[in-house]
Amino acid sequence: MKKQIFILIILISISTVTVYALSNNFNFDTSKLSFTSNSKKAKVVDNFNKNYNLTYSISSENKELEEEIKKLTKKTTYLLFGGFNNTDETSENYYKRHKDWFDLRYNPKVPEVPKDDKNPFGLDTSSQEYKDDLVSGLAIPQIFNQANEMGLLYNSYGDIRVTFNDDIIISSITLPNVKIKEQSKEDPMKYDYIETNYVMYYYYKKLNDEWKLYYLYGESTDEVSDYFSEIESTETKETMAIAPSYESKLGTVYSFEKLESMTQEELNNVYNSNINNIVYLNSYYNNMVVSSANGFFINDGMIVTTWNFIEKSLIDAQYITVKDSNLNTYEVDGIVTANPETDVVVIKLKKSDTPVAKIGDSKLLKTEDPVITISSKSSAGAMVQTGIVISNDDYIQTSIPLLNQDEGSPLLNQNGEVVGINTSKSTNASVSIAINSEVLKEIQNKFSNINFKDIKCISFDELKEKYYYTKYNDESIINNIPKNKWKEYSKIGNIEKTINLELVKASYKDGIVSLRYKNGITKYINSMQLSINFKEQLLKDGYKLIMDNTSKAIYQNDKYQVIIMDEFDYLIVVMVKL
Repeated sequence: MKKQIFILIILISISTVTVYALSNNFNFDTSKLSFTSNSKKAKVVDNFNKNYNLTYSISSENKELEEEIKKLTKKTTYLLFGGFNNTDETSENYYKRHKDWFDLRYNPKVPEVPKDDKNPFGLDTSSQEYKDDLVSGLAIPQIFNQANEMGLLYNSYGDIRVTFNDDIIISSITLPNVKIKEQSKEDPMKYDYIETNYVMYYYYKKLNDEWKLYYLYGESTDEVSDYFSEIESTETKETMAIAPSYESKLGTVYSFEKLESMTQEELNNVYNSNINNIVYLNSYYNNMVVSSANGFFINDGMIVTTWNFIEKSLIDAQYITVKDSNLNTYEVDGIVTANPETDVVVIKLKKSDTPVAKIGDSKLLKTEDPVITISSKSSAGAMVQTGIVISNDDYIQTSIPLLNQDEGSPLLNQNGEVVGINTSKSTNASVSIAINSEVLKEIQNKFSNINFKDIKCISFDELKEKYYYTKYNDESIINNIPKNKWKEYSKIGNIEKTINLELVKASYKDGIVSLRYKNGITKYINSMQLSINFKEQLLKDGYKLIMDNTSKAIYQNDKYQVIIMDEFDYLIVVMVKL
């Protein structure tokens, strides 16, 4: 089995958690809160022409199963690494965890055949059960031993993403800010601890009505980053460049035979039929690029890219630019419509008479089918990357590694048809996620019969001014918390000393305190990464950790519930009296 690789993203020693909405398990009326990211998105979308609403929705039919797999993912992580900050585990608990780990392994009954000299064990080595047993029998014990050697310490579960693929379910889990043993450079006989984010991928198959662990692996950002650096240096030298193959860790589970059989001529055809459809987007503040993405012509004079890019631009930038592969610049008329759920947005240009991408049918994609993407990472040329389909439901998971600026690029099938749009949901890793072609078909069909001049849009400046124009203006503190109430609530986590950020809004109503802190440190550090001291103080004060992942953090004692959230460049703290 190929060596296990782990994601290593070196961070300042601070916790990272991100959130976009409050869930239903909070025991107060969320309408009392004065700010949530989802409500802001809804207000923005409400400005678009109602006839342009994008109705395609990602509503999983497997909600119960998804929740079951998320619980199983946490259990698997516990069995692999032990509990939170597992520094003093007893030998009894270790051996039990070790036993339970092996009980979790997918070990199907292999059909038997008559024994002979060539087959002394009497097992059908041509059967799928034998192959599956071989895969899990190698991976499961080996990874456990490697994990034990790493001495990994973690204190929370992060994002868990579940995808469905025929008889296999894939889940990935992020463990934020773990500590991992690393051999000391000064003294090879000693170990240092490095702080990092860590991601594991688990593959489950059903056996006797139970989901069992079939395969697992991790990724190193260092290794992926080296690959990206090689691509970027290649991209600047040629108009067209084909990325070198990324040595995927998926070869044990999937066949890359179809991809490897693609010819140079086929790749050239895919490139030539799509290169003129692709655009590169940048957003600027004071003539400095603050965000980049790709996109493509979905209709005459209209492009599609990710909502994530537009939202970041509305927050951080003053304007956006659009260029095609020939470096022709297009003036943006405005934003036509968006669907934050599927991460797509439609932009109208002031000029029509543009190419239009050919949309294919993503439903026809099968696991292990070759896929291609064409994007620009540097705005200096185009890069062709190839991979295979890992899973295909509402989202298409592929083995193509992508950077943040690749979001919005087209996912293409072997015939050169656009079968998806790469989203921001998985970047800077060796797997990527694209929304399927159904949303693209909806966009193309909705506007193909409307005269270009009659299509209404809202300017970038108008949306920014209404909903996002705060970062580059002085913000006055709005504070309506009575002094006696603040004296009470400020004791929670010693918040005045443990959160050293600028307080720009503070409100109190019906036992709820809402605090908005501005992250004026750097755009590269998520606001939630700045809450580590506050969270540690809550634990010291006896608060119980209810939930802590990259979507939200919740702490509670018998008097208060504390919710910590991130909204764009702000840290949000909500304290609720129970």
